[in-house]
Amino acid sequence: MKSLSVIALIISTVAFSISISVGYLHLYNVRQISEIRVQQKAASEDILKIQQQLAKSWDKDSKDEHGYHGHGNEKSENEEQWPKFHDAVGVIKIITQERVIVDQQEMPGFMKAMIMSYKVENPEQLKNLKENQKVKLKLKETATELTVTEISSSN
Repeated sequence: MKSLSVIALIISTVAFSISISVGYLHLYNVRQISEIRVQQKAASEDILKIQQQLAKSWDKDSKDEHGYHGHGNEKSENEEQWPKFHDAVGVIKIITQERVIVDQQEMPGFMKAMIMSYKVENPEQLKNLKENQKVKLKLKETATELTVTEISSSN
């Protein structure tokens, strides 16, 4: 009987040790996932900034190709009036709490067709939208960013 009690004690000790190990492993994974999410958010913000800079350079290149070289009444970049507003059409790829990633059509004279991530000024507008839904957007351009002021289904 004593040997049976000793075996039961050993089994329960091993089971307890395994459960503690699994618990620590779970906590480690949760921390790793949190760190990855922070890194992913930072990378998304960096990608957004690069996309916006590319869009501006394409707009400038487009003007240069069509003979606008800052002559006459053209304002220099420092004198431009902000904000500017643009209409866009696209398909929602991802919706988060305050951002939307859209595969948008070309906006002639401003931006080529591309996938863009935008901050939405009023996230309440995202509640009735779904991924893969076609939408119309009103974009606000400032000297440093593009944000969505209005977004709605285009169906």
